[in-house]
Amino acid sequence: KQWYQRRVSITAGNNEVNLNQEYKDNLMRVENITFVKFNKDTMVSPRESEWFGFYKPGSNSEVMALQDSDLWKEDRLGLKEMSSTPGRLTFLSIDADHLQVPEEFWKSEIIPRLQN
Repeated sequence: KQWYQRRVSITAGNNEVNLNQEYKDNLMRVENITFVKFNKDTMVSPRESEWFGFYKPGSNSEVMALQDSDLWKEDRLGLKEMSSTPGRLTFLSIDADHLQVPEEFWKSEIIPRLQN
């Protein structure tokens, strides 16, 4: 629980501590959502948090994937439900540093998802 206290804004936004049904309902209204992990990110730690992963409780090195978390298992944000519809929830990764997105990646991966 101590690591929750150190990341208050993240846990609130992730609906991890207190379930805000309105927040979840609003997120579920999104037609599709894409998360991008920057494999060479020097700003976000752990990098897996760009996909809602985080350190396992009690660890500052071992990472737990979103799908292994209570956030996913309890579907506190609706992401698990979204994943049951093909194309609604997408996880992409790119070999780049934080927000350093080449134009070709935008054209081939991001823009088409915004047009659907």
